[in-house]
Amino acid sequence: MTSRKMISLLIVFVLFFGGLDFRAGIASANDSREFREGDYLVNILRDGDGKERVFKFTPGNRITAANTKFRMFINSSEIKSTEYTVDYENYTITMRHAPDLGAEIHIKYSISPTFEWEEGVSGVASIGNALAEGDGSTRVFKLTSRYTINSSKNVSLHIDGSKVRSSEFTFNPENNTVTISEKRRAPGAKSKIYFYFPKTSTNGTQPTRGEPAAIPPSSPAVEPSPNTAVGTPGGASFPGTITLNPDHTFTVSATAAASQPTYFTYLMVKNAKGKLVRQIRVNPGSPSTYSLNKLGLPSGGYYFYLKTVNQLGGLAASIPQFVPINNEPQTIQVFIEGQIQAYAQAPVNWNGSALVPLRAIFESLGAAVEWDSSTQTVTATREGKTIVLTIGSNIAYVNGVPVTLSAPAQLIHGITMVPVRFVSEALGGAVEWNEAAKSVVVFQIKPVIPTSAESEKTPIEEGVQEPSEPSEPSASSPILQNISKGITNSSDIVFVIDVTGSMGEVIDYVKETVRSFVDSVPSGSNFAIVGYRDINYVDIYNPEFEVFDFTKDKDLLKAQLDSLVASGGEDLEESGLEAIDKAVQKLSGSKNSKRIIFITDAPVHDKGTSQGMAGFFLEEIVANLQANQVTLDAIAPQSGSAYEQIIKLVQSNHGTLYDINDATLLQLH
Repeated sequence: MTSRKMISLLIVFVLFFGGLDFRAGIASANDSREFREGDYLVNILRDGDGKERVFKFTPGNRITAANTKFRMFINSSEIKSTEYTVDYENYTITMRHAPDLGAEIHIKYSISPTFEWEEGVSGVASIGNALAEGDGSTRVFKLTSRYTINSSKNVSLHIDGSKVRSSEFTFNPENNTVTISEKRRAPGAKSKIYFYFPKTSTNGTQPTRGEPAAIPPSSPAVEPSPNTAVGTPGGASFPGTITLNPDHTFTVSATAAASQPTYFTYLMVKNAKGKLVRQIRVNPGSPSTYSLNKLGLPSGGYYFYLKTVNQLGGLAASIPQFVPINNEPQTIQVFIEGQIQAYAQAPVNWNGSALVPLRAIFESLGAAVEWDSSTQTVTATREGKTIVLTIGSNIAYVNGVPVTLSAPAQLIHGITMVPVRFVSEALGGAVEWNEAAKSVVVFQIKPVIPTSAESEKTPIEEGVQEPSEPSEPSASSPILQNISKGITNSSDIVFVIDVTGSMGEVIDYVKETVRSFVDSVPSGSNFAIVGYRDINYVDIYNPEFEVFDFTKDKDLLKAQLDSLVASGGEDLEESGLEAIDKAVQKLSGSKNSKRIIFITDAPVHDKGTSQGMAGFFLEEIVANLQANQVTLDAIAPQSGSAYEQIIKLVQSNHGTLYDINDATLLQLH
């Protein structure tokens, strides 16, 4: 995408997700906007007008020539320091030449210890703070912050870009110290250590740091909701709905408010344990109806919600709603607090009333049950409430008050059966009948289902290997498994992966499914990775290429994959041809079968159509693949200019093109 679109998205993102110290009058032409990018804080300045050479900026920290490295960019190209001077006292920049009309200008300054910024962490508005750099032995780090922190809840620690497990560090808000536990190696020399705490855990700022005030009283901060994304409201205000239909289908409708460039909207499905089991791409603007059966889920309770994300990590989600799935609708199911119930005597339909085993339903709801065989009377008690029923009677008593039942209590196969609606409501529960699932749904306390990015990670993404659950099929795309079926002998395989910011969703897919892929490929195969970003994107913390050597060590391969992070990139067309060329070079001496698996969501820079932006012609790479007998499979767009380019690469040696939209989604037809 263009750099202007990227900057616009970043501006809106920080408005809602932090990363910005706003001053009064944010519409002023002199105001700058700040967010973190790698180990730098970025300020967006006003555009050039062809005349002005002096530009004001407003950093969120007290910076000097001695405590930071200052860099300046015009239209995404870094400007030599000899072309401008910086006045650190007045925070102004004077340029030798006035930038052109409409020129996009931003600055970066490196993060030093004690610097702070606002940033969205897993959908929560947080404050980031740079601790002292590591030295290889120090484990206790002092937090110097302008905020007074009143809690250690929901804090996080990142060392050199990797999140530290919560069990491997502690934070003491009384003396503001962060301690690395003995189970983890002390941060190495020059390690960058960033500590995050939620804005909601602070009691305001301390004005004694000698830094600019964070927010003047006349300019109140924008407090983002935990589920707020780029311009899209979350929670009950989310611009979309999920409607369950009586014919065992559901209709998803997301309005145009969730439809913008680089926005992606999904239907998210979690099981009763809160584990993400399905993620389905939906198109905002028009409703779509799908069959619950085609989700392929076993009978059970699930939570559905809509979620919009952007390539910068912003998100907005609707409130999760409970959906029962019953694959045997001839049998009535009962769900209590989202959990499917299993009874010795199955529930029955008696003249339109669902009857359930009395003792089981009462005890599931936390009541104590007594049976008097002489009078055939049941008494249930819980929290000061007493319910009395007699077999054969349609009158029950709740704390002595008579209540008429929809069906009398009765014995079926020797088990006392009672109407579930009465029992549940008598004990304070909310009861619903779901016609599509032929299910009774009972909630006394509706659970809070998190919708943050952290809550949606699979055990593999979290670094925790769990046993498989055969009753619940994997939500991963089978693309790589399909590719592996065509590999019948030992092969040398290079994954060429686009890791620009827009690939955030696919990166998680790759990390998860490559594990099963390498297990299914014939023994003796070797694997290598070439990760690439836009060749026009220059940043020392986001290299253009991340190249890893061949290995048979699966654990090493997984670690290399985990190190790939989707970030950076400012043009629609990426540097794929250069990356493929690097992969071909790695394969040139191979004696095994040679294969490249190319994963991207965009066209590539072709020297024939992007002069000055690419080093290779598309035809040149095609010829190179053929000459080296390299088969290229691609997971890429199946339409547009990207398809027109990439299909030529795929057809060069009998490869296969798979749709990138299938990489993270379950397609419903």
